[in-house]
Amino acid sequence: MSLPYPEITNPKRHLDSSEAESRRLFPYYAGFSAAFVESTLATIALSKEAVILDPWNGSGTTTSTAFQKGFTAIGSDLNPAMILVAKAGFVSKLDIDSLVPLSHSIVDNMSFLSEPLTHEPLSNWFSDKSARLLREIETRINQTLVSHSTYLSLDNAESLEKLTPLASFFYLALFRVTRRLTQEFVASNPTWIKVPKDDSSKKQLTGTQVISLFLKEVETLRDQHDFISSSDFDTKRIKLKLSNAENLPLEKASVDAVITSPPYCTRIDYAVATYVELAVLRIGGERFSQLRRSLTGSSTVGKTSGEIKQEWGNECSAFLNALMNHPSKASNTYYLKNHVQYFESLYKSLSETSRVLKPSAPCVLVVQNSYYKEIRNDIAKIICQMSESLSLKPTHRADFNATRSMVDLNKNSKKYIGKRSTIESVLFFEKAL
Repeated sequence: MSLPYPEITNPKRHLDSSEAESRRLFPYYAGFSAAFVESTLATIALSKEAVILDPWNGSGTTTSTAFQKGFTAIGSDLNPAMILVAKAGFVSKLDIDSLVPLSHSIVDNMSFLSEPLTHEPLSNWFSDKSARLLREIETRINQTLVSHSTYLSLDNAESLEKLTPLASFFYLALFRVTRRLTQEFVASNPTWIKVPKDDSSKKQLTGTQVISLFLKEVETLRDQHDFISSSDFDTKRIKLKLSNAENLPLEKASVDAVITSPPYCTRIDYAVATYVELAVLRIGGERFSQLRRSLTGSSTVGKTSGEIKQEWGNECSAFLNALMNHPSKASNTYYLKNHVQYFESLYKSLSETSRVLKPSAPCVLVVQNSYYKEIRNDIAKIICQMSESLSLKPTHRADFNATRSMVDLNKNSKKYIGKRSTIESVLFFEKAL
């Protein structure tokens, strides 16, 4: 493997001044910036007919950047909220002048008299009346821009396939309003949101307040968002799929390149990170729990621990054995299960990535090492060893010091901090012939 590779750009989002916090569509913990994707696409030099895949597409940095560079882009994600966020990025410049008038049409003559949902997930943070105010706007968006006469549930692949960027844009505006209103419930770990224990701590809103916030958010997004050029927009070149990276709905050898960042092994709960947005989509209760269990990196575990597999490599086995024998509480129970579950999902997903890649196609992964107590979890090395049994040949690598890391947010980990160095690695692979 060649080290280092001077053309490889530092992937982190906060280094890209054009993507300042205020200009981002959605405050998601992203693995890399649009500038990184642009640089990577220039480095791997593909033909314009190439198909680019991100199996963990998240808010859509890979797909939107690849699309705007003229490629066909496919994004897969198992989280319905992130499909909407990614789709919202594809609103055309042709629609700009319609956004504010449409927002007024959505909220005009709202009665706020609709029947409450039997199980309203927004009631986690809002009083019943306040949740009903937000829900009526969500219902109006759905019935105005998604399904005219009946409500279309947006928790499945079929309905999300039909969803337009325009409808997604207004859902995104409501996501952002609801996220801002629940900011006081966000924990010290910014990907975790608390649920108040009693009704008196829940948010109280008025109809006027909710309407005003929604209209203002639409105007803000209109002014800040870099819209897709109307001349570029070819819907055949973008596919955003609600699907699992472990089981992609793609043909074998159908993809020319992969650019992605697998979920980090830092106990970020990617479902809880979008708990509020999923609640806007009426996804709560058992459906939320099911989604949470399904995501790579989930902090929930099953009753039994899976096996440590030989094909995961020596580095992974050594790490898991060290973790299992660590004297700290629950090392050989919960934490072992949690990490085995992570590596099982990661390996299956990398196997799927290899399956859909064409021979000689590049695969670019952005990964970050983590720690269990003082034990280093060298994800980059583990993935390189996993790749040996997956027809993926390592070709280049670049390491960068990660100045901010989710792994250091745990207050209980501070006593180990002096023994840690967090490295972000960009790994280039080539699919074997």
